[in-house]
Amino acid sequence: MRKPKIAMIVQRYGKGVNGGAEYHCKVLAEQLAHQCDVTVLTSCALDYHVWENVLPPGEEIIDGIRVLRFPQTGTRNKKVLRRIHRKFRKRRLYQKVLKSVGLLSAFEHLFPATGIVTEAEEFAWASNQGPYLLELIEFLKDNHHQFDALLFFTYLFYPTIYGLRVAPQKSILIPTAHDEPPIYFSIFRKVFDKPKAILFNTLSERNFIHQRFGNQAIYHDITGVGIDVPKFKRVDVTDFVHPDEPYLIYIGRIDRGKGCRILFDFFLNFLDKNPSFKHLKLVMVGQKFMDIPASANIVATGFVSENLKWSLLESARALVIPSLYESLSLVTLESMAIGVPVIANERCEVLKNHITDSNGGLLYESYADFEKALFTLFDPIFDLATMKRLAADYVNARYQWEPIVEKTMAAIAYVGDGHTAKREINQ
Repeated sequence: MRKPKIAMIVQRYGKGVNGGAEYHCKVLAEQLAHQCDVTVLTSCALDYHVWENVLPPGEEIIDGIRVLRFPQTGTRNKKVLRRIHRKFRKRRLYQKVLKSVGLLSAFEHLFPATGIVTEAEEFAWASNQGPYLLELIEFLKDNHHQFDALLFFTYLFYPTIYGLRVAPQKSILIPTAHDEPPIYFSIFRKVFDKPKAILFNTLSERNFIHQRFGNQAIYHDITGVGIDVPKFKRVDVTDFVHPDEPYLIYIGRIDRGKGCRILFDFFLNFLDKNPSFKHLKLVMVGQKFMDIPASANIVATGFVSENLKWSLLESARALVIPSLYESLSLVTLESMAIGVPVIANERCEVLKNHITDSNGGLLYESYADFEKALFTLFDPIFDLATMKRLAADYVNARYQWEPIVEKTMAAIAYVGDGHTAKREINQ
């Protein structure tokens, strides 16, 4: 029996890429490769701030997956991006009132705004948001008939915005979406109305998108991602932390947009107010996109090997996730899978659901909450062992690859056979 031939389109791809959606694409591609002929279409970039063409264009094989890279065209004009961004976000008074009572999406669906942002401005925003991969879009136009399905990762970027328009009848969107300012831009109503199928990471993501765009009639399912704890080789971490010193760990992009500035403020404030914790460290693992405060208690490792990442995570008292915007948070699930509790931002619904559904961590919103969470974790009478077990049990029960691959293959079959019936998931 012939394997389905699929293309997976994502803004960045590779072992050195630091990003949740990009990693999600990579691990799913490797799982689907057992049943599909997989090609990944992506950029030559490593840095999503500038999309500089660092990697060579053309074909390469990464962990058995065929990858085709296309160059970013031109340079990113941040002034144009900011100007149109402001115009996108502009709302008349009545629109602000409707949004405040939760009726803006329904109103805009019934009465689409016209004349606020032109088609040319939408294109200017998308191409400057990047990566502007004109050759990738041309490749899809010329070659989409070779593929049974096109899987687009992340709603936000140019390859998805314009790639979905090429062959929507065979397109699957994996939006990795959350409630953030850009999703209210008018351009994204077209994005979420285009695909033949949408695969969500969580129930809360699905509910938010359906409320925002009213697109429940599109075939959809909740798939998420499987969490595999690799058989990593434990390595020496003493270059970063002393064996007798407790530490919290953050893993991901070190970026203001990920809440890292507030995390630094809360952590340093905690040390100032609680001198008995003077040996507590905060280990920051990942690529730096902002300045890190000069403190002996904050340790920046940069991008590290998988063995070192897992070794550092395993010995941490807790993982801290300060982000407001997450569609799934793979690192949260990885941490829980090995029994490391998570201190998460309560204002992020996805993170809040992980913690409340599992009892495998603690939540904070204010500094007082953050301080209370640390006191709890380091309280000698606190039942940390039970929290660790509950965290691991949660991931083992919900994030296994077999049902995820089965649901994804069902969507691939759906878009590949010309079937047009509607499907709704009752959850």
